Amino acid sequence: MKRSPEPGRLAGDSDVVPLTGTSPTFAPLPKDALLGNGRYRVVEVRHSDERQNLYLVEDSWVVRVCPRCSEKNADPVVRFCPFCGADLVTVTPLSLRLLARENVAAEAFAAEARLLQANVQHPALLLPHDAFVEAPYGPPRAYLVEPTSPLSRATSLAVPQEVEQVLEWGEHLARGLACLHQNGATLRRIALDDIAIDGRRARWICMDEVEFSSPDEPNALQQAANVTGLSRLLFYLATGQMNYTPDASLPAPVGDLFARALGDRPSLTDAPALAEGLEEALRALRRPPGLALLVGWRTDLGQKRSVNEDSLLVLTFAVAFHSLSMPLGLFAVADGMGGHEAGDVASQHAVSALARRLADDLLAAMLTGAPIADAGPRLLAAVHAASQAVYERRSAAGSDMGTTLVAMLVCGEQATIANVGDSRAYLLTSQSISRITTDHSLVERMVAIGQITREEAANHPQRSVIYRTVGNEPQADADLYQVTLSPGVAVLLCSDGLSGMVSDDALWQIWRTSASPQEACDRMIEAANSAGGNDNITVVIVQAVAHDRH
Repeated sequence: MKRSPEPGRLAGDSDVVPLTGTSPTFAPLPKDALLGNGRYRVVEVRHSDERQNLYLVEDSWVVRVCPRCSEKNADPVVRFCPFCGADLVTVTPLSLRLLARENVAAEAFAAEARLLQANVQHPALLLPHDAFVEAPYGPPRAYLVEPTSPLSRATSLAVPQEVEQVLEWGEHLARGLACLHQNGATLRRIALDDIAIDGRRARWICMDEVEFSSPDEPNALQQAANVTGLSRLLFYLATGQMNYTPDASLPAPVGDLFARALGDRPSLTDAPALAEGLEEALRALRRPPGLALLVGWRTDLGQKRSVNEDSLLVLTFAVAFHSLSMPLGLFAVADGMGGHEAGDVASQHAVSALARRLADDLLAAMLTGAPIADAGPRLLAAVHAASQAVYERRSAAGSDMGTTLVAMLVCGEQATIANVGDSRAYLLTSQSISRITTDHSLVERMVAIGQITREEAANHPQRSVIYRTVGNEPQADADLYQVTLSPGVAVLLCSDGLSGMVSDDALWQIWRTSASPQEACDRMIEAANSAGGNDNITVVIVQAVAHDRH
């Protein structure tokens, strides 16, 4: 039976020879040496000094990279991403290249190793990939395996930052801090250099600054010091001031938050309370005094089809109690498949079943003015009802009918979106357009695993191949998203007859230069037809506007 070579030993060699020109007491390992009981292979030496070597290594274990949040998962039996809930079943596993730090002190990475052994996990904690102690030759050495992706530290941020962004970062960091505290760990220091910024997400990267206390006797003083330190950093990012003083330029909910965290008698002294306070302030800051919806919609045959297999749904309600307005709405786009008297029937059945399932919820919200509780699960149940309706019609007709579906349930400023297939939802703001949903298509999966580029996907011959549809099974597997609406923000729902013919940037330019959502819909249909109109074209635009109470 063949056996793997010992860690630090090349297959077929009896001894590992240190690199020339280095100290024999701490020489870097040669290329192809194995670490971690043979799990990691040294690709190259990146740095070497008297106490620490840095290697580029390749992991023999494969992982799946979440297509939605990019988190990595090495457990082959896990179906859904533990951080965002995305489906991982169809994600192709791959091997990673990582950085391995080798230190002469066996206890160098003890804190990181303890965190990993305790299985401490949170999206706001950027934990190392692995930590262990081995003796490839000579005395034992400590190893820390980390991602290779460069990190943007918070020290590089210009101050002051946008207050909403600071609150969002702060909530992530406070919840990560709460996770550490719950596991008996605290941070010896709180500094900007200990925080990595990844778009709208902030993460702690100071795992070497972790210290542990007894689970039975948590270090309450150090926990409180961590919370105060984070509050001070957030105040600095929001105002540019190093020391806390009441700042009249901050919006009232935010000023009150910092007063409760940093004032003479602070009440936000534990991490969960700070996280809740930040979330509450962010919600108050984003909540407009009144909100209304402007809606545009249109569906078109296109230039190449004889039947329009697309269907759409637009249901809007206006609710106002005590001078407070709350928009309600249900919107959907379905792109049928299966040909005449199949695809068009499937899409029609899907949107009809969706509306029937949510009718009672919408009516109750309209009559009481109360938000729809558990909007996500309710919308998913409605998608399942739509899939059941199409599945039953498909079975009765003996056809292969099916449909894509992208649906949005709006209640106040919260919009909940579900999608199956490659019909899309986009978020439109004054600055940009961004895709909310992820296509359940072959080319999207190929882009996610790096086989093709986004540009190549746009013209790929198999770009119309999708692997999830409504009606193929009694309960379609839908992805769920949530968006906060504010005045000026819009959500665009469309079939691939639009997104496949008109670029994202062109869609954004049309929307921002149109006088109304309806004009934007009309112009988008015209642009898709001018580009060839290869498929049916359907678009719905839901735009939030400030509601005039007077």
